[in-house]
Parts: sequence; C-alpha cells; structure tokens
Amino acid sequence: MQQNIIDKKTISAVMLQQESSHPWADSVWTLAGVIPGLSQTQLSQLESTGKLHFWPNLELQLHVLHCDAYYQNLVSANPQLYLISQQDDSNTPSPLLVTVDFDEAASYMETGAQVFYSALPAALISWLEAFVLTHYRPEKPKKRQRKKWHDGSESR
Repeated sequence: MQQNIIDKKTISAVMLQQESSHPWADSVWTLAGVIPGLSQTQLSQLESTGKLHFWPNLELQLHVLHCDAYYQNLVSANPQLYLISQQDDSNTPSPLLVTVDFDEAASYMETGAQVFYSALPAALISWLEAFVLTHYRPEKPKKRQRKKWHDGSESR
C-alpha cells in the first residue's frame, strides 16, 4: 500500500481522560481533537474537565484508492477524523492509526480495536479537499440492462 500514498501530514492527537461514574470502568477516554485544530484556549478549557494526553507525531496518510471515502466524509454534515487504538493492560489507549476514511475505521472496529472520532479541523478539511479535487475521479453511472426473462416466442 506504500506506493499508493500520495500525501501525508503529521498531527498530534489530544485525548481527554475523565473519571467514570460506571462501577466497571475507572475512566472514560475521548478524542478531544488534534493539533493543528485545537487552540490554546480550547486546550485550557478541556484541561479543566479532565486529564489531557498528547500523542505527537501521528501520520495521517491519504491514498488515491480511498478518494471516494474521503469525498463522502467531506460532503457529510460533520467531517470526522478517526483515531484507531488498542488498549494496554492499564486500559490506556495506544494509537495505531489516524484516518479520515470511515470505511477503514469501521473495519478496525469490527476487529475489536477502539475507534475514537472528533471533528475534522478546518486546516485539515482544506488539505483533504485539495487532495480529493486533484485525485478523485467518480465512476460514471452505468445503465443496467434489463434481463430477458423469456425468448419472446411464447404467446399469451
């Protein structure tokens, strides 16, 4: 798949850890957002609600083969960014992948990986939009041919 990477960006994920009210869980984790995207003011506000964890140097890669999924993400009401992770023994998420492809995130979800999501920041929306405009070629709709159910020799 390496040869299909056309563009990539390095981002930092910001996870928020809050105390859980559930008896079986010590804490609840959410993806607060990414940098670029979160301002210092937003980070300060988040810090007052729980403990922030930063995962720097995560690579967000774009592939030409996934342009259709990127397009669908962009035209949705709220474009999303997905962080796929596994939990270690201390129930702390460990990032595996960052993507803007819902189909890819869903396939990881089916294998038991945790998928966190947040709004896609404006800076990444414009970058993704430029990529899609450059590389996306939608398939032309094909007209279906009707199936011939009889040979026409039968009379009614």
